[in-house]
Amino acid sequence: MKIRTTMAALAALAWLLQATPARSQSRPQEPPTIEEAIEELEQEQHGGYWPHRPAVYILRQVVSGWGDPYPRPAAELDAFADRLAAIVADATLPDHVRRNARNALRGAADLKTGPGVQGTPYPRGFDLLVQVFEGGYDDALYSIWLADSVRGRAYLQDVFERLDPPPMCGKRLDSSREEWARPDPPECAGKSDIAYHLTTWCRAGRTLFREVVAAAREFDDGWLGGAGDAHSAVPEGLPEHIEDWYRRCSS
Repeated sequence: MKIRTTMAALAALAWLLQATPARSQSRPQEPPTIEEAIEELEQEQHGGYWPHRPAVYILRQVVSGWGDPYPRPAAELDAFADRLAAIVADATLPDHVRRNARNALRGAADLKTGPGVQGTPYPRGFDLLVQVFEGGYDDALYSIWLADSVRGRAYLQDVFERLDPPPMCGKRLDSSREEWARPDPPECAGKSDIAYHLTTWCRAGRTLFREVVAAAREFDDGWLGGAGDAHSAVPEGLPEHIEDWYRRCSS
């Protein structure tokens, strides 16, 4: 009886192995082409997290998400990366196309490797993100932070320090909920203070000070200083420069 049970189990296992394709059989046999990668970036519903973009596979020199290496000439990689940067910088293109290209550069530059990020980081990815940001594409700022935690922090700190803060418009409350008021400067006249929260100075500080403010508030409410709460209390215990940022940039 025991022998029969073992034989039945082996037969069932053999059937499962035949019914389940091996991982190698499910892998793409050919690496993505550059034109295929560009076409994918043009799709509004890309249906995938950024490490799985064909453009990222090309720049990280892998065939697919399995991480099989596929070396390409440096000149080919640089030409393709420059093309992505040009897409990000082109204000005539749809927002989703520019965003997809930006995320591809971020994915290519990411220094982390693991199940979702395979291959070799593309060394120019970080610099190209800085390039498109300096060219006027502010949405690249957070991607710079994510692409390289060390260089990104240093760069955002530099941006924050070399830009002038926006005017302090509207009222703020201190932690005791007492009104903290001061006359608005002339440049605030007729303008919503929310517009100033989206300045580059505010956005850089929002990323740099996120953890400090979250700790002071004893919770992380996501994108700190979001619009909608026009009387956000200033948390206690913030360093002076962060408190100044909070009063100017949080809603």
